[in-house]
Amino acid sequence: MTAADGIVLACVVLLLPVVAARVGRRVSRPDEYFTGGQRTSLLQLVFFMFGSGTATDSTSTVMSGVWRYGIAGVWWQLIWVLVAPFFWVLAPLLRRLRAVTTADFFSMRFGPSTSILYSLYGMLICVVLMAGVLYGSSRLLNTLTDPLFENVADRLSLQFPVLNPETVFKGPGYGQQPLLSFRPLKGDALAGIFLAVLLVGCGLLGGLKAGILLDCAQGILRIGLTLFLLPLVIWRAGGFGSLHRSAYLKVGMLDFVASTESGPGRFTEPFTPFYLLMLATAGLCGILVQPHIMVLCGAGRRERDARLGFTVGNLLKRVMGVLWAFFAVACLVWYLGPTSPLQQPDAPVEDAQLLQDLRLAASGDLQSRDAQEVYRLNKLNAQFADRLFGRALRDLLEGLPPGLVGLVAAMVMAAAVSHCGTQMIVGSGLFSAHLCRFYLMPEREPRELVTVGRICGVVLVLAALVLQMSFRNITDIPVLFIKTTSIIGVSMWMGLIWTRWNTVSVWAATVVGATTGILCGYFPGEVERLIPSLADRIFVETPDGRVILDSWKILLILSSTFIAGAMATVITELSQDDQLEFFYRVVRTKVRPGEVGADITTFEIRDDDELVPCLSLFGFQFPGPTREGTLGFVLAWVAVVVLILGTRLLLFVI
Repeated sequence: MTAADGIVLACVVLLLPVVAARVGRRVSRPDEYFTGGQRTSLLQLVFFMFGSGTATDSTSTVMSGVWRYGIAGVWWQLIWVLVAPFFWVLAPLLRRLRAVTTADFFSMRFGPSTSILYSLYGMLICVVLMAGVLYGSSRLLNTLTDPLFENVADRLSLQFPVLNPETVFKGPGYGQQPLLSFRPLKGDALAGIFLAVLLVGCGLLGGLKAGILLDCAQGILRIGLTLFLLPLVIWRAGGFGSLHRSAYLKVGMLDFVASTESGPGRFTEPFTPFYLLMLATAGLCGILVQPHIMVLCGAGRRERDARLGFTVGNLLKRVMGVLWAFFAVACLVWYLGPTSPLQQPDAPVEDAQLLQDLRLAASGDLQSRDAQEVYRLNKLNAQFADRLFGRALRDLLEGLPPGLVGLVAAMVMAAAVSHCGTQMIVGSGLFSAHLCRFYLMPEREPRELVTVGRICGVVLVLAALVLQMSFRNITDIPVLFIKTTSIIGVSMWMGLIWTRWNTVSVWAATVVGATTGILCGYFPGEVERLIPSLADRIFVETPDGRVILDSWKILLILSSTFIAGAMATVITELSQDDQLEFFYRVVRTKVRPGEVGADITTFEIRDDDELVPCLSLFGFQFPGPTREGTLGFVLAWVAVVVLILGTRLLLFVI
């Protein structure tokens, strides 16, 4: 980094907490700190949705997936576009709940025990999300600023705690790692600590309002930077049309959907149609229970704002995901091609061997190699893929006007701070604005609850910081997140549309689904004994033993979750109480003009309220068709089809 880069980075580091403090200086009530006071404008909601789920880890994940699988890696982002039209229908439902947290939904629909269950589960979801962002962002920041964090880490010579999740379930034993182990502090870990400190400071000072503002700023900067860098990397790769001519560099590089024979090696699972279907289904199941989604839909003034913000922001993310995918394809051609930065005269000596190994891994000609060699090549290829975004940025910006590297590093920080800050706030809201408010400290004043939430936020960030050190692969993070949220997401979906789904159903579905997930992840041998007839289809051999393919893990988890909940629903008595009637009346009651700061605990139904039509059938209740709802739903599907077909057509242009 040049002096200009350092100055830009330092200015942003100082500016972020100042902006957060200015925005949050009047925050005192829980609804202001945790939901932004339900006064967020439409434009801010769009960028809030764009930024809250699109931090640097999303870019790195897409680019890593494309490097390994070819253009099929774009589905790390496009799996979510398949569920985007449903956001148009779901957003007003969530806005009408008048809930501060998603736990309020479970309390109103199923009772106190399930709200406590979700509060704990939701905090876990926030920790996993923050850990994933910190993992990707810290490595990207370390690569961009190299050797800044590496030099500081070497001078400190400290140890850093690492969580070993496998020990949690299998327990200590011979050859088993301890629950917490310690490793030397390296540049990646130090960059993660730096980001954690910065996001804690901004989150504590500004609350959700500051997070929304930062999301808007970094979102605009991210879009501009992508549009600037994409033509530049295509030019470095040989210009438009060169990508097609270079398809020989990697097997299946331009395959839009991967086949079962594609992929970087026999130890990985390609993006087959079945895998995509499972990921999209699990994503749809889990999208509702992401803690920040309720906050996002509730932050707007009107139902239409929630609809447009949720849907348009999500589609904007997917458009950017497509651009990142083509950015990665150009990087693949650039780094593996004849003008590779890895074989320039001034490149380090070890880069020549790295390039040879990367080309061999990309060729797919590994049948003659032994298992250990294939494993080594896959690991090396995965490590390069995870750092591709940062390395490409450095190589692209080299020789350009000074300050650009610092600007990109500042964008990385702002994205991580805004995204993790949102998760920290909504996660702490589950503890403070729900558990403490209703169960642990019901007599406390609102200002005291905000203070408790701030303390809880620090604890959640520390947990995420430790968890992210246990990750080994950036593309494993979205799969882990999808599986984690989908288990309890089934109950939220059923609670919205099936009147018979009750408290027992929630507990049965969650316990059975979580147990299935643990068995699939940590005790695959038990699963093989239970369903031996499917063993050859769902298992794959790796140097670490037999493991279950992720697509089958998701299918087993979702099916066991729904079956357990449905069985519990059928064998229990039909609940016909005032709480159930109140819930479905609230969901149908349109947001009143000027209604902000509403709280479901104090909400009163009026006779003159405008009700949304509904369709009732065999105990199921679905939102009734309206002109706005139907038109928006159809247009959203048109946008989805255009985006997918447009991405496919672009393959013939590049």
